Formats: sequence, C-alpha cells, structure tokens
Amino acid sequence: MVRQPKQLIDSLPALALASMLACAPITDALAFQDEATVRIGVLESQTGTYAPFGLANMWGTLIAFDEINAAGGITVDGKKVKIQVTPDTKGYDAGADPAQSISLLKRLLLDDKVLMVKGVSNSNAGTAVFNYLAELEKEGNPIVVHSSSVGTPGLTKLSQYAFRNSFIENADVINNLVSAAVKDTQAKTAALFIIKDNPYYQSVVDKFILPSLKSAGVEVKVTTDAVTSDRDFSRQVNEIRAANPDLVFVMAPTLATVNFMKEAKRRQLKPKLFVGNQSTVTVEALQSGGDAVEGIVAPGAFDPQSPQIAKLTAEYKKRTGQDMTFYVVTGYEAGYMIKDAIERSGIKNTPETLAADRKKSRDAFAVTSITSPIGQKVAFTADRETPKSGVNLIVKNGQFVAWKEKS
Repeated sequence: MVRQPKQLIDSLPALALASMLACAPITDALAFQDEATVRIGVLESQTGTYAPFGLANMWGTLIAFDEINAAGGITVDGKKVKIQVTPDTKGYDAGADPAQSISLLKRLLLDDKVLMVKGVSNSNAGTAVFNYLAELEKEGNPIVVHSSSVGTPGLTKLSQYAFRNSFIENADVINNLVSAAVKDTQAKTAALFIIKDNPYYQSVVDKFILPSLKSAGVEVKVTTDAVTSDRDFSRQVNEIRAANPDLVFVMAPTLATVNFMKEAKRRQLKPKLFVGNQSTVTVEALQSGGDAVEGIVAPGAFDPQSPQIAKLTAEYKKRTGQDMTFYVVTGYEAGYMIKDAIERSGIKNTPETLAADRKKSRDAFAVTSITSPIGQKVAFTADRETPKSGVNLIVKNGQFVAWKEKS
C-alpha cells in the first residue's frame, strides 16, 4: 500500500481519502481472518492533562484483551481469532488535543483499517470525535468509537456510532451526592470552582448540581472559574474564602483539583466539606494531593475496596505499580463488551468486508450485554450509554473509601 504523507492525510476529507486508499493495491493485508486476528484501534490519552483517565482505561481494556486471548480469543465466522491492538500493544496516544484525536482516528479508520476504536479519554476529545463520526455517517464511511471515560451528558446522541460505558454524573448520582453532603454538614451555603474550557464540568453544574442545591435549599454564594492550563488558583481561593461557604464544589480535572486543594490548604479555606467530581477519583490525585485532598468527597462507579475486584486490582497493580481506580474497571468492562459485540455481529473479518463488518459491529454493540467484575449487568440504552448508580467516596488516610455520612 502506498503510504500518504501525514500532512496530506490530515487535510483530506474523509470520503475523498477513503476513495483514494481504496484504489491502492493492498499488498500488506494486515491482521484479518487469514492471520487469525481481529484489529481493534486504541486511542487513549497516555500523556498530558487527561492521562490519569486514559492510562487507567487503556490498561483495564488491555488486561481484558489479554484474558480473552489467553482463553482462546474470539469466535469469528466459525474460527477462533485473537484481538490485535493497533497500531501496537498500546495503540495511539491521543494526548490532550481534540484535533490530534481526530487526526489519529482518521489514521485508524483509513490506514490501519481497524474494525472499531476503543477510546477517547476526555469530553473535549469526545465532543470533537463524536461530531466527526456524524460526518462519517453522512459520507457512508462510519466506524464505532467506544469510550469508557467521556462523561459529558448527552454526547453519544451526536452519532449512532458513538458508544460509551463511562460512569456518568447524571441527576440521580448528583442528587444522591448533594443530599448526602447537605445532610452530613447541615449546609446552607455553597461555592463553585469550575474549569470552564472543558464542557463536562459546566454541563454537570448547570444540569444537575445547581438544581440539586436549589432543591436542598442551599444558596450558592460565589462561582469562580479557571482554564485547564492554569496553575495558580490564589484568586479563586480568596474569592471563595471571602464568601465563607459551607460546601465547596471543585469541578476540575485531576491536576487542577490538586493545585486548587493545595492552594485552599495554604490559604486556610476550611468549608464544612469539599465536594469533587469523578475526575477527582484518580491515583494521581492521592499521590500529588497528599494531605491537601484528605477528606474530599466525590462520586465513583464503585467502591475501590470491593472484594469482587480483588483479582483485577492485583493484576493492575502488577502491571503498573498503581492502585486501582474505577476507570480501570470501565476500561475492563469495555474489553469484554467488545468481545461480546464481535462474537454476535456475524462479521467476516476480511479486507474486502471491512466496511460491512463495521456496520455489523455497530448493530451488535447496540444489543451487547455483559456482567461487570463488580457483579452488575452492563448493557447499552437506546442512546448507547450504560447508566451506573455509583457510590460516594471520600479520601481517608490516603485512600478512596466508601463515604458513610453522619446519620
């Protein structure tokens, strides 16, 4: 196959590029049925702001793929085949730039010829990629992208090929969290710190946190914001401290949360309770935040201390040297959802049937169902999401544990 320069690939419309590559002779028929492999693209943030989510998701999925392959692989067209991650054992690093995610998705779609893509890792990239999937649908060249961490409500509605088994901070999750926080502290006032250049945080605030606080009779005294690249949050902390709120909601990714909490500690900001979000629930927050994040409460998909995930916890620790977070579990779930979808799809897994196979895999994903390692059934709704009830967690002695609020 003639390899086109990356600059040309990234500048061409998807349909035009697809037609061009389709005319090129296939001399390197890679990893299809003849070689007993099925090609899956991996596109997670392995460096940058969103690496805490991307790496955990990636390793969870890779552990699942390795287990599946060790057990014989996947049955496709009557033959056992192994999952081959493309382009190598860890896929592509999407970094923190949505444009890079689009560029690498084009490469997976048109050059690497994968059946589907596991990724992306954050809502900025998710918004860009899922909108791009809608364009691909119109052009007749779509592909499934399955995320296990993108969290902005409603994003999968952008495309029929957008799937996610992420933990979503929806109305039920937020109402439970806010109710518990108010009950525990008898709070009357609150303040909000929001990273404004990621749509996820503002969306959760507007759709769920503010209505929940209003319903609980809690007055929002101040709202202050920043952008992801900021490192100094002295202004924001001072604004909140001047309002003296009972609750402080920290709506930010891991690094910004850590830096904000460190500044809050330095400036003696002491509300009755700090309340984070799912981005707080990372090993990096514990390691970098130390005493500053002790006592912060946040929602998670499961209790990290659950004995049901002991085997997965041990394997993840063995591979990475890190403790478990729920992003590992959602990544692991995704690996088995991919297996289930492929086996029920009826694909032929050849270069000639790739376009048809991609559509079949989409249709199979819509009805796939597995049991999570935490014992819950995981299946997609009509909007291609997997709602999770979640559990409220607190940082206690340097670990995330289930939060038992005061009775």
